[in-house]
Amino acid sequence: MSGTSEYILDDYTLGETDEDIIVDTAEDVRLLSLSLARQARRSIDIFTQDLDAALYNNRDFEQALFQLVRQHDKARVRILCYDSRPALANGHCLIRLAQNLTSSVAIHKPGREHQGERGAWLIADRRGLITRTNAVDDSYRATVNFNAAQTAAKLSDSFEEMWQHSTTDSQVRRIYM
Repeated sequence: MSGTSEYILDDYTLGETDEDIIVDTAEDVRLLSLSLARQARRSIDIFTQDLDAALYNNRDFEQALFQLVRQHDKARVRILCYDSRPALANGHCLIRLAQNLTSSVAIHKPGREHQGERGAWLIADRRGLITRTNAVDDSYRATVNFNAAQTAAKLSDSFEEMWQHSTTDSQVRRIYM
């Protein structure tokens, strides 16, 4: 499916709509990521190469994550990012969010054993997900499903294992003077 304007995002409900949606533009992935983030109630886990600005560096996405952690006491946002330097240099909004909400939003670097992963994904509440098998060549071809419980749970388990071996990204920590 191409061209998000061709379909209504409100038709997709986290935890209910079990349909693989294939998209191939940054705008489609951005809008579907936003929809998942707005509907999440417990968690957003993101694995990214460089905090992909085309998808995540926008006020709407930042606000969706902010609302998630403010409206739901135990909600959390975890981001695994190989290289945050470009995002840091460009004032990425998720870095600011992580610096301001340190107990709810965290950015880590994957451990050495997970170097070489070329994909990217976003998991919402261990139910909804967006997966890109190749995120290193600016391809935005992705599969999206708002209720892929089994696949999302497996990917969540992989993310958890990666998280356990990751380290806090020292480049994005807030420096107090």
